[in-house]
Amino acid sequence: MAGHIPGAAVELRTREREFRGAMDNRENEQQGEQNGGAVSDLHEAFVARLLEWAMDRTDIEAVVRTGSRARRDGKVDALSDHDIELYTTEPDRYREGTDWLGELGEISVAVGLEGPWDNPAHLVFFADGLKADFQVVSVEQLHDLAENGLDELHERGYELLLDRGDWGRKLPAAKGSAPEPDMPSEDEFQELCAEFWHEIAHLPRYLARGELWVVKARDWTTKELLQTMIEWHAQGRFGPGHDVWHLGTGMRAWAAPGVWERLHDVFAAFGPEDSLRAARATADLFAELAREVADGQGFTYPEAAERAIRPTLDRLPSLEPQRHPLGPRSSCGRPTPRWGG
Repeated sequence: MAGHIPGAAVELRTREREFRGAMDNRENEQQGEQNGGAVSDLHEAFVARLLEWAMDRTDIEAVVRTGSRARRDGKVDALSDHDIELYTTEPDRYREGTDWLGELGEISVAVGLEGPWDNPAHLVFFADGLKADFQVVSVEQLHDLAENGLDELHERGYELLLDRGDWGRKLPAAKGSAPEPDMPSEDEFQELCAEFWHEIAHLPRYLARGELWVVKARDWTTKELLQTMIEWHAQGRFGPGHDVWHLGTGMRAWAAPGVWERLHDVFAAFGPEDSLRAARATADLFAELAREVADGQGFTYPEAAERAIRPTLDRLPSLEPQRHPLGPRSSCGRPTPRWGG
């Protein structure tokens, strides 16, 4: 029949159109590097391999990239990784086996985890030094984003690398910033302050015992609590729309003036003397910021907790049991008589 195109040819042409469309999305890619903004052949080659691989998988309906390479906020450098979401009709297919990762490049190390949507996740360092984090997600999640709006991650920015379901039209456009966070309630503020003073009170005790590894573990908890207070303080200073980032990313830029410079003092070497010095610096910075947050929000700062705990950071305690000034005491509470000539 004149004009008849065999089915295989139709499929091939369809795949070619999809591939060309996906690659057209890459034309304006501006992945800046520290060498003056040159486009990285390494990263472009990875994206090309990824798209070619995805085109051969009929279960994959969309490939989405998030993170700094999708936000286009000027924070990409040569070490920035690729945060990739593979939206598929068969997510469990990628839960156990990792052979498919090897099709994208030689692997140095790969770690399998449970993702934020109870999905398979794979964090990969490739042999060429490139890092990519893969979230393999049910396509139903795309329907949810389209119907109920973007979550915080995608609201910051996302990029459709491959679109087989017209998701570019269905999904809302990203605002380029996270939703405005809520300031803490009075109860949340009091709870965090109590946890901080409780945690930091342990440090002199473990230092006196020489448990330096345990000190580092407990000390990191105080740093996480301090980070939360730094976030609240910045939002209180600049307004609830002030954008702070997870894990302290970009803190030099978003923390209130002077905070970053003081953070140099809150970290210590391994020894007991420097650890105690850093604990004092941590406590003093936390207390100062917490008071400002309390004043701004109309909260009550727990002065009693600070008065009780802060002086214990001035010196290491003795491991010797304390003796009563009047001598040993009997079971009835009276001093035991001292006999002898």
